[in-house]
Amino acid sequence: MAASRSPSRTEYHFAWICALPLELAAASAMLDETYPSLPATTAHNAYTLGRIHNHHIVLTCLPAGIYGTTSATAVVSHLESTFPNLRYGILVGIGGGVPSKTADVRLGDVVVSRPTGSFGGVIQYDFGKATSGGRFQHTGMLNQPPMVLLTAVSQLEANRMMERDGFILERMSEVFRRHPDMQEAFSRPQQEDCLFRSTYKHAASESTCLGCDPAEQKDRAPRVLREPQIHYGTIASGNRVIKDGIERDAIAREFNILCFEMEAAGIMNHLPCLVVRGICDYCDSHKNKQWQGYAALVAAIYARTLLSVIPVNYGQQEQLQPSGTWVVPFNRNPRFQGRDDKIIQLKDQILRRDGTRKAAISGLGGVGKTQIALEVAYQIHEQDPAYSVFWIPSTTVEAIEQAFMNIGEQLRLPDITAANIKSQIKTYLSSTGVSPWLLIIDNADDEDIWMKPLGASSPALKTFLPQTHNGFILFTTRNQRLATRLVGGPEIISLSELDPITAVNLFKDLLIQKHLPEEDQESTAILMRQLCGLPLALTQAASFINETSITLRTYLSLLDQQETSMIELLSQDFEDDYRYSDIKNPIATTWFISFQQIQQSCDLAAEYLAFIACIDARDIPLSLIPCDQSELAQEKALGVLKAYAFITEQTNNRFISMHRLVHLAIRSWLRQEGQLQQRVITAGNHLSQIFPSNDHPYRNIWREYLPHAEILLQCNELKSDPELRGDIRWRVGLCLYSDGRYNEAELLIRAAKEANELALGAKDHHTLMSMETLALVYQAQGRLPEAEQLELAVMEIRKRELGAEHPDTLIIIGNLASIYWNQGRYREAEELEVQLIETRKRVLGAEDPGTLMSMTNLASIYQDQHRYKEAEQLLLAMMEIRKRVLGVEHPDTLIGMSNLASLYRKQGRLDEAEELGLIVMEIRKRVLGAEHPDTLISMSNLALLYQTQGRLDEAEQFGLTVMETRKRVLGAEHPHTLTSMANLAFIMKNQERYLDAIPLLSSYLQLREKRFGATDGHTLRARAELESWQAALHGQQSPPPTTVSRRGPRDVSYLPLIQGGPVPSLLKSLQPWLIPSRPGQIVDERTGSEDVD
Repeated sequence: MAASRSPSRTEYHFAWICALPLELAAASAMLDETYPSLPATTAHNAYTLGRIHNHHIVLTCLPAGIYGTTSATAVVSHLESTFPNLRYGILVGIGGGVPSKTADVRLGDVVVSRPTGSFGGVIQYDFGKATSGGRFQHTGMLNQPPMVLLTAVSQLEANRMMERDGFILERMSEVFRRHPDMQEAFSRPQQEDCLFRSTYKHAASESTCLGCDPAEQKDRAPRVLREPQIHYGTIASGNRVIKDGIERDAIAREFNILCFEMEAAGIMNHLPCLVVRGICDYCDSHKNKQWQGYAALVAAIYARTLLSVIPVNYGQQEQLQPSGTWVVPFNRNPRFQGRDDKIIQLKDQILRRDGTRKAAISGLGGVGKTQIALEVAYQIHEQDPAYSVFWIPSTTVEAIEQAFMNIGEQLRLPDITAANIKSQIKTYLSSTGVSPWLLIIDNADDEDIWMKPLGASSPALKTFLPQTHNGFILFTTRNQRLATRLVGGPEIISLSELDPITAVNLFKDLLIQKHLPEEDQESTAILMRQLCGLPLALTQAASFINETSITLRTYLSLLDQQETSMIELLSQDFEDDYRYSDIKNPIATTWFISFQQIQQSCDLAAEYLAFIACIDARDIPLSLIPCDQSELAQEKALGVLKAYAFITEQTNNRFISMHRLVHLAIRSWLRQEGQLQQRVITAGNHLSQIFPSNDHPYRNIWREYLPHAEILLQCNELKSDPELRGDIRWRVGLCLYSDGRYNEAELLIRAAKEANELALGAKDHHTLMSMETLALVYQAQGRLPEAEQLELAVMEIRKRELGAEHPDTLIIIGNLASIYWNQGRYREAEELEVQLIETRKRVLGAEDPGTLMSMTNLASIYQDQHRYKEAEQLLLAMMEIRKRVLGVEHPDTLIGMSNLASLYRKQGRLDEAEELGLIVMEIRKRVLGAEHPDTLISMSNLALLYQTQGRLDEAEQFGLTVMETRKRVLGAEHPHTLTSMANLAFIMKNQERYLDAIPLLSSYLQLREKRFGATDGHTLRARAELESWQAALHGQQSPPPTTVSRRGPRDVSYLPLIQGGPVPSLLKSLQPWLIPSRPGQIVDERTGSEDVD
């Protein structure tokens, strides 16, 4: 029906957006009244204008043949420019359904976007990045539908529950009465609604499914009513058509998807929008166009009904806040000086409300970025009280989270939690109805905080930044690279020093004796040139003058006294971008004076400065700082450094950091004073004395110390003490070895070996120690011939120098037996172990730990040869001794019990194996902790046992716990973690869950190849296994049955000690990453002499 009066463009509040002409035809049939079209010269898009229940509606369609998110974004942009008061959008049309156990989605049903969990109703599934493991990680977040539309959705859902009868078919009959020509194209098809299994492919040559195998259809209960069902939840949007059932299910499982489509992701963050999709196919290879017309019409009928329950005057009643919200943590700075041009530039950008709605203030630390942002905030609020101003300090993730929560509370947002607050604020500030706002993010210096995901389920903070023409985001940062990435354009204001007049005024304001600059104008002018007008330098200089009550001339004389040091500080030795030739660096000048003052006032603080200059400047554990004085003296010294702002505390006061330039300045100062070499040697000796062993209880400590040891090793000054340098290399290498970083460990330990040989000789204790450790690294890398060669060389020297029965010689023999075992040379390994047991019994005693370890290893060799009775006798004898000597709960006793449980499993005595394994696990949990490597080994062993018993769900539960814990404790790429991944993949494969097992084994393979190379034997076997599974998934062949590896544990021996240092740990995990030697085997992992899964 034609209208008598066409509303003006400002009277349209709702946009109805379609992607296909078919959808637009269905939408047009919903109009109660049609208005004249706009003149062709006034619009980029073609619009159909009309009314539904007194709502003025704009109908538009994407350009023919141009679909996807980009096209949708362009259409919305033109819509908003043509109809300036548009408030809401409804994206209505067809989509591909995702049937599941929880959602019985069928052809002709309707899916409506609604927030669920962490998603706002629509997710862009193809937007993200590839992670280091080769997997695709989703990033970004789309806005949720506006509250008015969600309220209407709830109303419709409630009405449907109460009335039971559907409104869609009734309304469809009415449409066909009014538009009989639509009946043929939009009626429910006679074709059967068929859902095929995701793995069953449609014949490419067939246009219909008449030739498809009915046996491949999934069984579904028939519906009693023909009325389409309505489903609410998450809709997946992307730039391509999904035509594969396996891919459909994989994506849907990750995000709990009900439907796929191609336009919503381009609209949700530009126009508050609800998505309504009629299901026309199942996103598989069987999709066709038979159901498109019917699906488009049912979606259109739902959308029309939705509009009918929205109050007509909703848009007119909604009012803006009369005054803005103020969340700024600082009072106005009464001493703020100058910067008028920057203030005007920023205010113009903020108030103009067009162009880019982000900017950044970038510059050197101390140049005054925060103070400019603070002044802008107060001037904006004064000029327009309706402006809301929010402030987020980006010092830590915790500070950012708290700031978001404070803003949410001030805005009185409902139902906010720590999990949803950032999304809630983004949604609120991105809406068109909110008052104008300014968001200041101060000290955004850390790229990791803003550009990298915060966790496995939390995207990068940058994705939570609101986007709207009604708001503006202002960053302050020292990092211009980060500023460019955050702003996304050239809107970056770079700050330089203050002009001379402003600098004098600021300096005067900062002084207690304000007459000083006027009384000595010559000294003032010189001082301003020396300090270059940098606000931080002026502030530090004024503070020093105020504290010491000296004159300006005296302060200048202190600067002049340090001329040679100043030249050094300004020279290329800074090794940084901050380089000068003929002018003094103001911050360095101020810092140098502070160095001298600290030396005079606190010797210990000066010692701490010198020590920190020799290690990494960031994340310095307080436990690493030399502590040979009282706790009070240490606190006082650190307090002096904090008072001069040379260090800052972080992470619950356990760590301190020093500014990078201060760190470099102190190093230059020490070098100029001729102290740097001795300071480096002193720091190296301290680190060598306190560096912990590589055993698990100390893992967190040595991981914190590693970066600082690595910095020390890079110092040329350490070359003057090759023995100390070799010792630190060895210790760091051991820790890298324990962390599974074998290639890095090899470089350090080999360098230590070569340096020791050159400086100390081939027979020196330190040289032999480094050779033995290098052999262990070679074993872990699978380079067994090289390991054997090293061990043989060490053994000959040990025999010649110490004798054949010396404990250190026996250790080498045990390590050599381990190599033979790994090579499958069982007879030679057995001969060595028998010899070792006899010798250790005679020399060390039958109850010595080394003797018992040899017995354990010999039992393992027997197991590999299926000599189970002999193995059991040895294990029982060894275990009884350990129980008597060490106690039942001693870790070594538990190792023996665990090995015995493994033996029972191999003998088929599964009940005994389970009983013993559970006892070991519970004791380890209580004594060692739930995350200790030995506890995880017990859980892994039980997972293998349960798998042997066919208890796959219990096996999966244990396997998943082990994998996730190792990821968290050891890291995602640690060999132990990789083994857990492979184990869990095999469990899933045995459950016939190929869709879960294949991606997991694929991730394992990628990480394995990255760490050990494409030609590594285990990598090759994993690739063959993966190909077998993939073939089985596609029905090409049946995979071989999974069997249990029968290979026994290796020998593990104690390394001799470096004299003067702490006892190194028992070196475990010589090869904890064994992939099955035959296709279909379970991964066999062992730690120590313990047989695990």
